[in-house]
Amino acid sequence: MLSDKITGLILSCDKFSDLWPGNLKLFEENWPDKDFRTFIVSDKPRDFDHPGIDLIAAGDGVEWSERLAVALKHVDTEYVFVTLDDYFLIKPVDSQRIFDMVSLMEAGGFDYLRFFPRPKRATGSELPGYGGIYNVDTTCHYSVNLYPGIWKKTFLEYAIREPRSAWDFEVSLSRIATEYKAKCICSYNDEYSILDVVRKGKILHRANRYFKKHPGIYSGGRPLQSWWFEARLWVKTMIGRHTSGRFHAGLKKIYLFFGGESYIQKNTNNNG
Repeated sequence: MLSDKITGLILSCDKFSDLWPGNLKLFEENWPDKDFRTFIVSDKPRDFDHPGIDLIAAGDGVEWSERLAVALKHVDTEYVFVTLDDYFLIKPVDSQRIFDMVSLMEAGGFDYLRFFPRPKRATGSELPGYGGIYNVDTTCHYSVNLYPGIWKKTFLEYAIREPRSAWDFEVSLSRIATEYKAKCICSYNDEYSILDVVRKGKILHRANRYFKKHPGIYSGGRPLQSWWFEARLWVKTMIGRHTSGRFHAGLKKIYLFFGGESYIQKNTNNNG
């Protein structure tokens, strides 16, 4: 049973609570046999009643990393499934497959498993006998990040230092993983497929199209992100996917010079 193995944390804050109903609706529809305890982690307390989901209110004004630290006090399993409020699950999840991935982590002594292929420049050798599962090069910037994944609780606790925003915390993760000598892997097998919904507090056009096609997912009043912003975001993504080493660093400098956002600032505003 997964309930003996993992606890789920959906990191958020009160100003992004408009995303919770849609996030949880898709979470439940696409993972109906999920049997592990799951929390929404926020700052402020609020009236919240959702079957199978508990709210942790860490305190108004508490930094993102402090909210995570408070949440981990409620975790009594060895592993933690971590995702964010604006990552909406859009394809069915196979619980047996997730159980197998946790078993792989246990058997191999892995500290972190990312269900997202990027950044591909951090992808190392494939694990023998496990198609689509790769070692992660933690010396590569952003190799350990806040895309959906499973963490060993002790490693996640180690990563929490002084109070940090989501952005500062994410920036530090690859360095901390290298320091910890963390064994990290990633999956290219689409076990947990997400729709990225918000950037800089605004709805992305792809998410807006999804919501129009699937009524009843989101009814909040957030504005749409600009096409110009999303065009720059696309360029940034292409740089991250298809370049490596010095060439990647050079292109990123050019991108930033022309007004692109930092490659790792994705979650700054999304989680308080």
